[in-house]
Amino acid sequence: MKVLIVDDEAYAVNALTNRIDWNGFGFGTPLSARSMAQAQSVFLNEKIDLLLCDIEMPQGSGLDLFEWVKAYYPRTECIFVTCHDEYSYLRAAMQLGSCDYILKPVDYDQLRETLREIVQRIARRERSAPRQRIDNPLPFRASAASSNNPYIASIIAYISAHLTEPIAIADLAEILHLNAQYVMRLFKKEMGCPILQYITAQRIALSVRYLEETNISVTDVAVLCGFDNYSYFTRIFKRFTNETPLNYRKTARGKR
Repeated sequence: MKVLIVDDEAYAVNALTNRIDWNGFGFGTPLSARSMAQAQSVFLNEKIDLLLCDIEMPQGSGLDLFEWVKAYYPRTECIFVTCHDEYSYLRAAMQLGSCDYILKPVDYDQLRETLREIVQRIARRERSAPRQRIDNPLPFRASAASSNNPYIASIIAYISAHLTEPIAIADLAEILHLNAQYVMRLFKKEMGCPILQYITAQRIALSVRYLEETNISVTDVAVLCGFDNYSYFTRIFKRFTNETPLNYRKTARGKR
């Protein structure tokens, strides 16, 4: 398993790296980042099982980072490690699904206990719910159909019509004459998942159809499904299906 420590203060990263026996918990040597942008770059290249993150950072807070992580890597566990004990921070962290919230200076016994719980949770999840290949090419369709909110229907229609293009939530919100943050909150409330996760899932579902039903090259499939970076497409596809696009195509055709 892999852990990523994100803090804009180098001494904090070093302390968390050196004062925990990560190997003893089943993790490799921790990866580190000093900003949200650096952390996102790590996520695009590594499978991160656990994120340890400060909240107050320049150029994107820890809460912003974890909201992005939950949209694209929902299985990643998170611990916020911060000097801020204000209720607003605590409430925001818990709403995002953070598994714990530890104050600085870090109580390392508390951190070790939290890590034991996380490792057990990951192990239980892997045993009981291994990742499965997409069987339903339109995830969340049932939830969409059951929503009576007219905005949701408009949002889904817009997404479906623009899957091959960059989709900016701000542009979508402007069309609906709504605030972008409201659109994100509304969609999550009605659909049960973040809008960015939904968009990615729909793009992967579309790519599955192309791979199964056409002879279009995998590189062109990526572009047709809104991914302008082939390596990124491959990584995201594998996270959803547990196979690379090329292997998925071979497997699907072998079953015919």
